[in-house]
Amino acid sequence: MPIGWIDFSKSERNKVIGVLDLLSESATLDELGIAPIRDGFANLFFPGTSTIQTRAKYFFIVPYAIRDLELGGQYMPNAFQSALNARERACCQKLVEIEGSADGIIGRRTLSSSNWVKRTPADVYWAGLRQYGIFLGGNYSLSEYIRAVCNLKMQKGTLKNLGNRNDSAGDDDKDDTNAGDVRGYRFWNMPLYQKEWFQTLQLDLTQEEGAFLKEQILRTCPNSLMALILRENLSETLEVKNFRGLGSVIDRMPEQMQENYRLAVQFSDFIYALRTVYNVITSNGKLESAMEELERQQPIFSRLADLDIDYIMQRLSVYNPGLRTFLLQAKQHMKHGDLEPLKQCIKAREVNLKGQSRAKTCHPDQYGDFWLGGGELDYRFFNARTIMRDIFNSEVKGNAKS
Repeated sequence: MPIGWIDFSKSERNKVIGVLDLLSESATLDELGIAPIRDGFANLFFPGTSTIQTRAKYFFIVPYAIRDLELGGQYMPNAFQSALNARERACCQKLVEIEGSADGIIGRRTLSSSNWVKRTPADVYWAGLRQYGIFLGGNYSLSEYIRAVCNLKMQKGTLKNLGNRNDSAGDDDKDDTNAGDVRGYRFWNMPLYQKEWFQTLQLDLTQEEGAFLKEQILRTCPNSLMALILRENLSETLEVKNFRGLGSVIDRMPEQMQENYRLAVQFSDFIYALRTVYNVITSNGKLESAMEELERQQPIFSRLADLDIDYIMQRLSVYNPGLRTFLLQAKQHMKHGDLEPLKQCIKAREVNLKGQSRAKTCHPDQYGDFWLGGGELDYRFFNARTIMRDIFNSEVKGNAKS
């Protein structure tokens, strides 16, 4: 059901924004502009994932739906995109019918309206499809791919009209020679595609789909933590609550991954301290949870700031002078226990990113009841855990059948 509010004042609007921040996935919030480092670590550990992915099945629903359209008669990019949106919406309707209120159905809440989601499954999963070698079109964006495939289909249609085709095979036979081919161009690595996939659609992975996705992740991202968990069948990691909990399997990690993990936890602790101070500022010291955290952290500021910012940025190939300057200044203030200069540093960073009118630190007391800007960094573990759980569950079901 769509949510709205009557905007009586700027203060009321800001309070609602605070609520929406609170309800958002904390890992996506980035009031202080640390995303390049956060995402750099996330890409090391859980490549191909994003904070808005829901279930592993969409790594198949999207290419299945697109393959239907490749075999269809759409030649114009806009029509192709519209048909894809309609197909994905139909998948949502079918999944709601058969799965009810199961978690992870993209678009379930929009079905009652005439609109479709702004971020479609194809948008959400496109980077992962490229990362895992399921989409074979290189760095093509979704829109670039659609334009390319429509252009190739149009060329193919022109050649057919001229009689320049293989007359020894029917059109359907020729189209199905290699799933994912459009006149010799192979866009998809999707051997499990079948024309009747929509009739048997379910949210869980089949045994074959789980095995294929696992193999693609192991092949394309062999040095990632995600691949390690899948390869070593470390299903116990699915029960840990957060990224920090993955320390339980640190002995199973290779040496370089262990160092990356320790650096990521260290950076998370440092950023959490900055976020605590951020919330002290935005609440004017009235947010009890922030004040309690600050009281806990302040005696250990020096230890929390004992990290090599330049080494981390170099290791992740992050070049961002503004971010580097902010982190180094914040580190120095924490090392010396200078809380007021640290507050000014954090406030200046947000103003630099957003401007004074939008910076929450410039309007304290308007967000006093809510924690803003996220907590400890999760590095997309929450979403990657769901993808891995779907894969492990497909193996369990397969074993039960055999």
